[in-house]
Amino acid sequence: MSIPTFASISLCSRAAREEIAAPDVRAQIEHMPGVDGQFVQPHGSGGRDIRVTGVLEANGASATAAHQALNTSLRSLQMLADGMSVGTYVGTDGASYPECMVLWIRPTGSVHVGGEGTAAFRAAVTVESLLRQLSP
Repeated sequence: MSIPTFASISLCSRAAREEIAAPDVRAQIEHMPGVDGQFVQPHGSGGRDIRVTGVLEANGASATAAHQALNTSLRSLQMLADGMSVGTYVGTDGASYPECMVLWIRPTGSVHVGGEGTAAFRAAVTVESLLRQLSP
C-alpha cells in the first residue's frame, strides 16, 4: 500500500485510507402524465469525491521543534486547496485519477508528540482530505 499523492505531493506520512465514490450520474428524469415509468435523458458522468485519511508526521530536535515542523507541513498541504490547482491524484493502490482538485485538508484529532529522552522527537496528527475528480 502506498502513500496517496496529489500532484506528486504526499497527503499523509503513513496509515493512509481512501474512500473513492462512484462518478455522479447526470440525467434528466421526467414523469409523463398517464404513462407508466419514467423518461430519462442521460447526460454522461459527473465528478466524484475522494476522501483520504492518514497520519501526518514531522520530526524535530525537541518536542516544540517537532510540533512546529508538523504545523509547517500541515499549512503547506492546506495550500493545495487553493481553488485553482488541478492535478492527478494517485491512490493507495497506485491507481491514477486525473483532473482532481483538493477541496480541503484538515487535522481531525489532537497532536501527539513522542520521543522524550531520545535524540529526536516526532509529532503526529490524523488528517483528512477531500478531493473532487472533476471529470472521471
